[in-house]
Amino acid sequence: MKILIVDNDINTVEVLRASLLSKVNHEIDVAYSGEEALEMMKKNGYYDLLILDIMMPKISGLDVCDLMIKDERLKNIPVLLVSALPIASKSFQESLEKFKELKLVKDVLEKPFEIDNLVNKVKAIVSK
Repeated sequence: MKILIVDNDINTVEVLRASLLSKVNHEIDVAYSGEEALEMMKKNGYYDLLILDIMMPKISGLDVCDLMIKDERLKNIPVLLVSALPIASKSFQESLEKFKELKLVKDVLEKPFEIDNLVNKVKAIVSK
């Protein structure tokens, strides 16, 4: 299994990476921007899961999802969105519904999160 973690915050990336490496046996790549993530997905081929922060400069996580949907090679990669935004907000839910309809976003994790919650969501997504 191959996972790509995308977040512009180095500390968050390291927490996600270390947490997953200690709990699951998957290959984990990291990207620190939406642009870097798109390049890696196109260059490195298929990922079993993209753990994607929503709030990033230049290309946000939602923009990455928009671009993935338009690319035949990327549109079937499952996404776990990670957000510091309140996920119950109306605008967030409207955006999320769009991606859920297209079966791209499989789940959402709100920061701060518990490691066990992260691991359970990852296991649920990659086991489907």
